[in-house]
Amino acid sequence: MINSKRIYQIKKKVLNYFTLLLHQLRRILSFQFWNYPLYGVCLFFILWVSYSMGNITLREGQVVLRDIVASKTIEIVDVKATEELKNNLLTTIVPVYKIDEGFVRDLKKEYATFFQELETIRTGSMMSVPFEVKEEFCRKWKITPGVFEWFITSPQEKYDSLKNVFLTTMDNNLTQPVREGKLEETILENYSGFERMNLDIEEIRVLNLLISRFLKSNAIIDVAQTEQQRNEIIKNIEPVKRLIQKGQILVRKGTIATRSDLESLRALGLVSDKYEFYLLFALAIVIAFTLVFEFFYIKKYAPDVHQKNSLLLIRILTAMGIIALNSLTLRFSWYFILLSAIPFVLYTLLGRNLALCESLIIFPLLMWGERADFMRSFYIFLNLFLPLFLLDKTIKRRDLVKTGFWMALVNVMMSFIFGLQDGNSPLVFLSNSMYGFGGAIVASIAALGGISLFETSFHLSSDFRLLELVNPTHPLLKRLMMEAPGTYSHSLIMANLAETAAETIGANPLLARAGAYYHDIGKIKRPYFFIENQIGENIHNRLSPYLSTLVIQNHVKDGLEIAREYRLPEEIQDIIQRHHGTTVLRYFYDKALKQKRDEVTEFEFRYAGPRPQTREEVLIFLADSVEAAIRGANHLTSNRVEAIVTGIFQNYLRDNQLDDTPLTMREIRKISDTFVMILSGMLHARVPYPENESE
Repeated sequence: MINSKRIYQIKKKVLNYFTLLLHQLRRILSFQFWNYPLYGVCLFFILWVSYSMGNITLREGQVVLRDIVASKTIEIVDVKATEELKNNLLTTIVPVYKIDEGFVRDLKKEYATFFQELETIRTGSMMSVPFEVKEEFCRKWKITPGVFEWFITSPQEKYDSLKNVFLTTMDNNLTQPVREGKLEETILENYSGFERMNLDIEEIRVLNLLISRFLKSNAIIDVAQTEQQRNEIIKNIEPVKRLIQKGQILVRKGTIATRSDLESLRALGLVSDKYEFYLLFALAIVIAFTLVFEFFYIKKYAPDVHQKNSLLLIRILTAMGIIALNSLTLRFSWYFILLSAIPFVLYTLLGRNLALCESLIIFPLLMWGERADFMRSFYIFLNLFLPLFLLDKTIKRRDLVKTGFWMALVNVMMSFIFGLQDGNSPLVFLSNSMYGFGGAIVASIAALGGISLFETSFHLSSDFRLLELVNPTHPLLKRLMMEAPGTYSHSLIMANLAETAAETIGANPLLARAGAYYHDIGKIKRPYFFIENQIGENIHNRLSPYLSTLVIQNHVKDGLEIAREYRLPEEIQDIIQRHHGTTVLRYFYDKALKQKRDEVTEFEFRYAGPRPQTREEVLIFLADSVEAAIRGANHLTSNRVEAIVTGIFQNYLRDNQLDDTPLTMREIRKISDTFVMILSGMLHARVPYPENESE
């Protein structure tokens, strides 16, 4: 007994150990872990390319800013001239050809078969050859009827003589390569040879036809010999050299740097193609430290982003895309900076905390990598952090454009200050100001494009997208208003409840309003099955409670289908799916109990769920039930409203519908008080208007 108990305990410990190990392994293999190394590799690659480009002080096609003078006399290889010489010699190479033995073998077999079939016909045609045989033979071997007649009717001695001449001629031709371009010339030479023989005109005509029929190109390029010939020519090429004298001006100020100029500078060690290993190693260490900081920052201050792979991917794509574009625009001027697009996009889509985190890690990387001085570092700092303070909590598209314009003015002001310090001329000041202004404007335009792209691709509910959804002119809202007006009215009241409560508990008011607008769009398919859209008799009086329950439950599924059709954000789709949780359709459940007391289970009358999880989902879940209950109640007073709201909340708490939510009891109480306040305000009385007396 003791041994069995001990064995059980050992098995349990082993099982727990492997369960924990498997859990850790799943975490390591998830994108939530691997996105950070991926981000680091992308940062390293883009910054390495950017820094390498910046490390070369002169590039082909660039305007030279000063005269560059040779510090010593040196003889260098003119790479361009040597390459041209090599290309000219290689174009004169004639390929080496060889005989295609397999082709020659097949060709000999072909004309041997021709004579075999011909001799078979000659042997069997004592009198005359049938027309069908003659026509079939001519068509198969592509010869004329006259040549066929000559072969059939000619004496055996003359036939054998002509055959031997043909075979000898073909053997002579096929023992050497016959190229495609030389085939016609070879055939003409054979014609001339036949004419010099002691042959009559008919025999020459027959031989000419056979040669033109059977002689084909048998040459193929000998790749090995041709390549050997090419290598020999390249090996024997003498490099073209050029002498550079000490004190000679290699590249003059104001000229365009050419490839030849760069070769001269490399030979003198004035331009380096190498990027020191220790700088790359230092860059990797800095990136590793910043990513560790980012991991803990996001986990603590932006946990919602940490839990969603799509949001983590958006962060990587945004940072990589903007940094890559910025490295290109910096080639024009370091005032032409697009970095403000990073906080624009991330603040709008992922929130202030995530945008601040990315600005904090990108700023030191760019400052260190670009070897920026104080002025340039401060310029980068303003473009990464100032947008975070200029943008409002709820962002409209015009707010982003307005912030971009303010950033443009800041850049112009900074270029003016830096210009005064450097003593720039008015022309240089104007140029720098235009680059600074244009950089901010281009950044805001790029941010708008990126936000729209990410919203569409990842179905995000940014403030931009939510403001479009709550617009009454949205096609789906107009459809809801026309096809299910009662549901539309119910959604409007719910939106007021949910939005106000969201502001009270710190949830997203805009998402709560949008969720309230669209939570019941599934009722569009069968609006007359829902009480708020019925006029006259209730159709459910004629249906069984089970069928009624099935129809009512399906409005959630129908709503999800419509939401996907209209490409609503995932957060709205989640609200649609969870706005009833796993609650019981109490009216139809009680009706079924009256009909079949012992055969009814509560499970058949519950929504499929799942239960609400986010704050906004809970607000829609509660507001839906509260608004429906208040609408159906009579003789309402403030106390009566409070009792109804409190009762609904308590019922859902007892039914465990709020167990998956992050709400505290204090926040639930705030929601209840907010609902009571708004609904009580709707109960105020009005002065009755006198009716018009009939004349």
